Amino acid sequence: MVGIYTNQELSDDSRRDLLFEGNLLLYGRNSETEALVMYARELITAAFAPHDPQRAQFHMPVEAFVSLAGPLKTRFTNAPRTKELVRGVLDSFDCDLAETYFDVPRLRVVPHGGYLSAGVSYAYKAHRDIWYASPAAQVNWWMPVFPITANRAMSFFPEYWGRSLKNSSPEFDYAEWCRVGRQQAVTQVKDDLRKHPLPLEPVSTTSELRIAGSDGDTILFSASHLHATAPNDSGVTRFSIDFRTLNRTDLDRNRGAPNIDSGAVGTTLGDFLSASDFQPFGSNAREVAHVAK
Repeated sequence: MVGIYTNQELSDDSRRDLLFEGNLLLYGRNSETEALVMYARELITAAFAPHDPQRAQFHMPVEAFVSLAGPLKTRFTNAPRTKELVRGVLDSFDCDLAETYFDVPRLRVVPHGGYLSAGVSYAYKAHRDIWYASPAAQVNWWMPVFPITANRAMSFFPEYWGRSLKNSSPEFDYAEWCRVGRQQAVTQVKDDLRKHPLPLEPVSTTSELRIAGSDGDTILFSASHLHATAPNDSGVTRFSIDFRTLNRTDLDRNRGAPNIDSGAVGTTLGDFLSASDFQPFGSNAREVAHVAK
């Protein structure tokens, strides 16, 4: 059974216990998530000026949109300020910064309709993050930059928690993805030809769940949850932020959510940074041992 917990005052250990059991945790915005969202808004507004960023797609050809969205996403991800704000979010959730690691946040841009669903605005098909070689101990954090509705949200498929799904993850090599796939994103406009891990059988939508929050509200879920980009037919572009965290103790104890159907090769551990000093995972012997597994 998948439960939905809202605004529960829990320790980070207790939160992770619930997440590794398949539950979804929802939190209203606080001052730190609001600060992260407002910083993203500043960059978004500057990138698409003089247009309203949520409606800019209706004022330019798709190639021009890509030429703005690509650098915007890179700027947000790589800005030192972004990392500092994420650390503030983690601290506000009482995460142990000395034991917590995060990967650099992504700014997701999902236009309305069929305008763009590849490359920098890839519409993710149903997948688990573990299919992309993420650790089973990974926690996903997701928040909208502007208020959203159900027709421009993210889809969860709770019936697949604990239920395997035939997929192409055994063909996914994370090292190859870093070497080739990521660099190809800005060149994919009409179709996304990158080698994403995909379902190889129809996905039931009987249990599909979409959570529509406001700017800075946060959804936490396990990397083992099946989820997807919901088709956006809302009339405006969706902007959202997501990042992932790991607790080093979970890795030491081989603790996390079940991996029931992923055969991905490699690991994303090298993408994570220490929340305390932003040093990359693998900077000391205790971490190197995990990367080498």
